[in-house]
Amino acid sequence: MSVKLLLDIRKIDDYGIGTYIKNIFGGLISSGRFEYRAVALKDTKWDLLKPDKTIFVKSKNYAVGEHFEIPRKIKKEKDFIYFSPHYVFPYFIKNRLFVTVHDIIHFKFSRLFPKYKVEIAKIFIKSLKKRAEIIFTVSNKTKSDLINYFNFKEEKIIVIYNGIDEIFFKSGRKDIKAEEPYILYIGNTTPHKNLSTLLKAFSIFSKRVNGIKLYLIGIRDMNKIKEFSKNLDIEDRLIIEPYIPFERMIPIIDNSLFFVFPSLYEGFGLPPLEVMARGKAVISSTGGSLPEILGDSALFFEPNSEEELSDKIYLLYNNPELRRDFEKRGKEHSLKFKWENFLGEYIKILDKFK
Repeated sequence: MSVKLLLDIRKIDDYGIGTYIKNIFGGLISSGRFEYRAVALKDTKWDLLKPDKTIFVKSKNYAVGEHFEIPRKIKKEKDFIYFSPHYVFPYFIKNRLFVTVHDIIHFKFSRLFPKYKVEIAKIFIKSLKKRAEIIFTVSNKTKSDLINYFNFKEEKIIVIYNGIDEIFFKSGRKDIKAEEPYILYIGNTTPHKNLSTLLKAFSIFSKRVNGIKLYLIGIRDMNKIKEFSKNLDIEDRLIIEPYIPFERMIPIIDNSLFFVFPSLYEGFGLPPLEVMARGKAVISSTGGSLPEILGDSALFFEPNSEEELSDKIYLLYNNPELRRDFEKRGKEHSLKFKWENFLGEYIKILDKFK
C-alpha cells in the first residue's frame, strides 16, 4: 500500500517555491512510489500533470476563495495527506497535513509588512502548529526560528535543504566580453531583499571606480528603482530587467564580474548558490540562514552597512586572485546542493506513512 499525497502545486510558476515544487513534488510523482493527486490552477501547464490525477481550481494562494473551494473539491480524497509547499494552506481542509516552511520573514521583520498580513500569517502559523503532522524546513535557521518564536515541538520539524535546478549545472559556459563590465543582482524588490543598501553601496563604489555597471534582474517596480538610483546619481550605471527565464539568465550570470546578495533575511537563499554553480564569486549578507547555507564559499558583510558592502565590492573587484578563489570554492560548494541529494530524504520520510 502506497502513501496517498495531495500535492498543492498552485505556486509552480513562482521563482523560489516554484523551483521547490518542480523538483521535490515532481520527483515524488516521477518516483512512482506514491499515489497522488495534484491541486493545480486551471491554466497550469506542466509535463508531469495528468488530467486524471489533477484537481483543477480557480483559487490562487492567498485568495479568500481557496479556503472554501479546495476543501470542497478534495472531499473525495479524504484519505490523502495534503502536502502544502507553504505555510498558508487552505484553512478548512480536513485531511492530514504536511507543510514546508521556507522562512518566517513576516515575523522576523514585521515592520516591513502591512499589519494585516502579519496578523493573517499568525493565524496560519498557529493552525500549522496545531494541525501539521510533519513540518519540513529548508534550513536549521528556519527550524530554530519556529521553535524560538512559536515554541514548535522540535521532533515535528525535519530539515531538508533546497537544491539548485539542474540547468545551472548542465548549460555550458559562454563567456562573452561585455561592452562594460557589470556586477549582478538577482532578486525582487520586497523590503527584506535590502536592495536599497546595494544601491547605496554601489553609489559609493562608483565614486572610486568608473566604468562598472550594476545589472538588476527580477525588478517589478522599475520606476521606483530608477527614481531611487537617480537620487544617488547612478541611474546611468544600472541595467534593469524583470524576472527572466533561466535560459536567458545563465549567460548574464556567466558574463558578470561577480554577484551580490544583500538580503536582510533568507530562510534558504537559492540565487547565490545558483550563481556559484555557474562558477561566479558571491558577496552575501549574513542575513538569516545565508552563513549556514553558503559556508565559507562567499564573502560576507553585515546587511545594514552600505559602507562595508562597498568595501567588499571594491575588494573583490580589485583582487582577481581573491575572486578566482571564491569562484573555485563556490563551484565546489554548489555540487552539494543537487535536488536528487535531497529527494531521497523526502521519500524515506514519506514512506514511513504507509
